Amino acid sequence: MTVADLLKPQGRGWDKEIVECMFLPSEATRILNIRTSPNLPRDEWYWSLDRDGEYTVKMADACLVGDLNDTGGPSNWERRRWLWNRLWKVWVWPRIKLFFWQLCSGALATLDNIAARVRDESSSCYFCTSSSESSLHLFRDCSVAKWVWSSLNLDGAEEGDMMDGVGEVRDWVEEIWRAGDARDVEKYMVGCWAIWEHRNKVAFDGAMIEPDRIASRVRDILSELETGGEGGQGCQNKRKGKTEERGNDGWKTAMNGYVKINVDAGVKEGEGVSTGVVYRDERGEVLWGMTIVRSAEWDPRVAEAAAVYDGLQEAQIRGHRDVVVESD
Repeated sequence: MTVADLLKPQGRGWDKEIVECMFLPSEATRILNIRTSPNLPRDEWYWSLDRDGEYTVKMADACLVGDLNDTGGPSNWERRRWLWNRLWKVWVWPRIKLFFWQLCSGALATLDNIAARVRDESSSCYFCTSSSESSLHLFRDCSVAKWVWSSLNLDGAEEGDMMDGVGEVRDWVEEIWRAGDARDVEKYMVGCWAIWEHRNKVAFDGAMIEPDRIASRVRDILSELETGGEGGQGCQNKRKGKTEERGNDGWKTAMNGYVKINVDAGVKEGEGVSTGVVYRDERGEVLWGMTIVRSAEWDPRVAEAAAVYDGLQEAQIRGHRDVVVESD
């Protein structure tokens, strides 16, 4: 049976007798209350999860990951896009942007994430030991984090402020973006990075818990970014309306129609090799980025070559043929 079988001849309204015969009273009432068009338009496919009835891969992806709201709009997906667009434009090191992307995606290896996957694993915070180490606790609610934000003259340290009203780390980050200026956003991103860096030293190297060292590290990084230090790596000082140069040549965008691939690698004895890749279009806008960690003992030059290989391989997978690769 099709919808046409429930309509009167020539499709002029519902055939009430057939509808009431075929469906339960409650269902028949709902069907008969649907207005039919007197213009007899051609039948078309209509996807009920979209306001306009159109199916797109983007909307299907949002549906599969549970990001559609009750009205069929991509609410969470649009929020994520709003956040990602701003994240990649912040004037901080690429590695901090990638770290912050992991934080907002819930992909950091915090103890509560590990405990959810490993049986009998403790999730107590390395800093305060009084709460489970979630991302929101580690970067907002922990006494160490609050001390750091207070010492940097940022909100988030006082009970009852706007940061205590949200329950997800991504909501907290959105509040930061909407309430603070560009400089505050940079401080928060670098601050979270420094907290994570110090947390790992406490967890794996047995370092002392020293909040003042975290705050000092944040100030050092911000100062380095201001003077175009290691933060070079393609960062732009948009507050001053100019591009900070790296070395003698400075960072330049790709030619029209080309994608520029910036790669870097890090080698730490006993911990393996990590490579990072950032892709930008001819305007310098970030298209995407990725990091790969390998349990290998490589010479730095080999690791750098691996970063180039990773960048080219991913560009090929994504269909980019006209590329420029830049490495240090």
